[in-house]
Amino acid sequence: MINLMEKHHDEMFENWVEELARAIQQEEKLTPNYAAPITKELFDITFNSLINMDMENRADLRQFYLKILLYNGSPNFITQSIQAFRRVVLKTLIQEDLTKEQVLLVYNRIDRWFDPVITHVVNDCTHTWESTFSQQQEALKEMTAPFIQLFDGLAVMPLVGNISEDRAEIIMNNLLQGINEYKTKTVFLDITGVPIVDTFIAQSIIKAIQAAKLLGAECIIVGTRPETAQTIVHLGIDLSEINKFSSLGKGLIYAIKKLNLSFD
Repeated sequence: MINLMEKHHDEMFENWVEELARAIQQEEKLTPNYAAPITKELFDITFNSLINMDMENRADLRQFYLKILLYNGSPNFITQSIQAFRRVVLKTLIQEDLTKEQVLLVYNRIDRWFDPVITHVVNDCTHTWESTFSQQQEALKEMTAPFIQLFDGLAVMPLVGNISEDRAEIIMNNLLQGINEYKTKTVFLDITGVPIVDTFIAQSIIKAIQAAKLLGAECIIVGTRPETAQTIVHLGIDLSEINKFSSLGKGLIYAIKKLNLSFD
């Protein structure tokens, strides 16, 4: 089998490129200059891995697949390339004058190579997706409730959209981490973008303010709209011990005087 594959190396490469192109039907957004070296390197690594049947070449193949993913190649390109290579190898070898036993041996050898490789590729792809998803989730957490430093000791956290239980936890974590990192003394919680303030949201904000107080920071609620204030009164929520302002501008005037900030 090895001799036959080496004999038909160039022919197999050409057939594999054609087979792969038909399989993916130009779904991949690869430019010709990028696709050509990628496909040639992929074929050579796959070919040598099957010839030698060793872990070193298989590891090289797995690393190459990861490189394709990092360059925004899709998993579809990877899986299609494996299947196309399998088909080309089988077609090439079956065309030879082989006995029934030899054909069976070829099938078994190829399957013993392909099955674990496919398993590893799927696992690697899954790990890569999970890692990317995790990074996106972290970025989303920062965007959900960003801690923005305005001046030394003064910061603002704009809250936008509905506040669920998960978001409330994110707000709390970002607030406390920001206070600790920037040594902040005063933080504006801007609720202008919060459409509805119910009991849960109000209590979540109060808990965050109380936790911040334990770190020596004062939280000031700004952006309180008339309808929001009316809702809070109807719900019987006591915010008497918390400084509140209808706008960030009014809150800034208060904080500047309190912190004795100078802009000279």
